[in-house]
Amino acid sequence: MARPTPPSVILIGTEPARMTRLRRTFHTLKQAGAEVRVFVPYSGPRGRPRVLTGAMRYLLITVQIALLREDIYHFYNVPDVVGLPLALKRGVFVYDVRSPWFSSIRETLGGGLLSRVALIIEWFLTRVADIVLAACTPLARRARRWGARRVIVVPNYPPTDFGAGADREGTRARLGLGDSPTVLYLGKLSRLEGSELLKEIIQRVCNAVPQTKFLIVGDGPARGSLERFVTEAGLEDRVVMTGWVPHERVADYIAAADICLLPRRHTSFSPYTSPENILKAGEYLAMGKPIVAPKMGAFADSDFPVIPAEPQEMADAVIRYLREPRPVEVGDRPTWEVSRRRLLRLYAELGAIPK
Repeated sequence: MARPTPPSVILIGTEPARMTRLRRTFHTLKQAGAEVRVFVPYSGPRGRPRVLTGAMRYLLITVQIALLREDIYHFYNVPDVVGLPLALKRGVFVYDVRSPWFSSIRETLGGGLLSRVALIIEWFLTRVADIVLAACTPLARRARRWGARRVIVVPNYPPTDFGAGADREGTRARLGLGDSPTVLYLGKLSRLEGSELLKEIIQRVCNAVPQTKFLIVGDGPARGSLERFVTEAGLEDRVVMTGWVPHERVADYIAAADICLLPRRHTSFSPYTSPENILKAGEYLAMGKPIVAPKMGAFADSDFPVIPAEPQEMADAVIRYLREPRPVEVGDRPTWEVSRRRLLRLYAELGAIPK
């Protein structure tokens, strides 16, 4: 007697090549024997004005999603609007909530009609989804409050083998860091991610601890502004900017740093800020690095190696650590293994992998 064909799974995101959580889920399911593939979104149009071309691209992606025919649709939010066709699909709808979309809209474009519409779309998808996967406990609480059918917390922790592939001293030499104490910022360079606050921190720390260097790894819309600031402040020899790097090299840069930085101002996203869903925070912790993090959300009551600080106090927190560094104790560190077990349990229930 022939075995029944396992249900097909598609992982849907608008930027799959840059979505570490999506790729990690893909490898987890593929290794377990699932019939899984990654959605290939329409890549154009590009150009200006960005708002118009972005809206056109999202419209085309929405049409693509509407035409899909799979058994299990695993959708990664932001932007959530492209996932609306999944509410009408036959099959299982898994809504993977990485961060609140309405907050991205509100902090970028203001708290007008668009952010309210985004919030309504998030609420709607939360209620119609068969399963909500929340990247952190605060987002899980929100989903339950909104009436989600089933909620599972799947943190954005790094894989168990996450670690540097290159020698720390070799990386530091290549970057020209020398023996200087080094502060790392990793991630997207944008206002929402604290690019303006980052400028203030760089200026104050460099003034207070002159030998310090900043390692900025990432790219984004605020990169040009940050580069101009560095030049105008005369800090070219104190700030190393690498641009975007492949994720497989990220651990090398974390290993090269002495302390890591997560600059954030208080925004509508603040209640959902957590070591569980901020991918780079989990990576910093997995590498045994101290983090100056915003005193908000789940970070507020964290213990060392997390150093919670109000936005205006972050530079002082970095300065204090550089003047009196503390060793990080070796102990349990967060890894993807927690999330892997929860994903495998869920997809075994859905029949996509053997139990």
